[in-house]
Amino acid sequence: MQFDLNVGRNFVRVYAENVVVICHGLPYEPSSVIAKGYDKLAEFFACKGLNSVIFDFSGTGLSKGSFSISNWVEDLINLIEKFKFVHLVAFSLGGVPAVYSAQLDNVKSLVLVAVPCSFDMLREDMLIQAHANAKLRGSLKGIGDLEKFLEKFKRDMEEFEPKRWIEEIRKPVLFVHGTEDDIVPFESSKMMFELAKEPKYFVKVIGGHHRLREYENVMDTIANWVAVHYAGGRFEGKILELEQK
Repeated sequence: MQFDLNVGRNFVRVYAENVVVICHGLPYEPSSVIAKGYDKLAEFFACKGLNSVIFDFSGTGLSKGSFSISNWVEDLINLIEKFKFVHLVAFSLGGVPAVYSAQLDNVKSLVLVAVPCSFDMLREDMLIQAHANAKLRGSLKGIGDLEKFLEKFKRDMEEFEPKRWIEEIRKPVLFVHGTEDDIVPFESSKMMFELAKEPKYFVKVIGGHHRLREYENVMDTIANWVAVHYAGGRFEGKILELEQK
């Protein structure tokens, strides 16, 4: 991929072909991923020698369009196709389009952090709250009334649910989940891990909650795992436990 910008008085063209694409989850606030810590996460990956890309899915943050999982799938596929090689790191609901899109040939590895494997793994009260926040604060665009929102959300989840597509992935996959996650149950990642084909890996974060991107040791482990596959290597060890206090 190439993009142009001006740096001071100079025209600059930047080329990037091997990147880590970071996929955010369902937002409860209207601001962009830049203001939600993902920018710092991208910098963290850069310090590990990994070129990274962060973006707002359709209907969120600074992006245009309406929110829907089907639109998110389209967004991610369109972005992935712009690069030669891509490594996906997806958080929560962002893992739904990530699993489906990981079937593309240029996706080289996949990290799923606290990802719901199906609609049943999501609490309805959280979806109702997300809709209320969207109406009050504009965190999601173009969602319609609550009944329409829930109906469309469920229909898309059933079509793109990760537990349906994870078996189609033929590349390294890392599952990361906290045992104390009260948003997406730990069992969600455990179920997908059992369904996934080799090579597959699991990081069990003992005492970890849903927002694992806030835990430096978890992100460090993910970055190290990605770096190995970024360089075309193989990671040692299938299951790792990290403890949070």
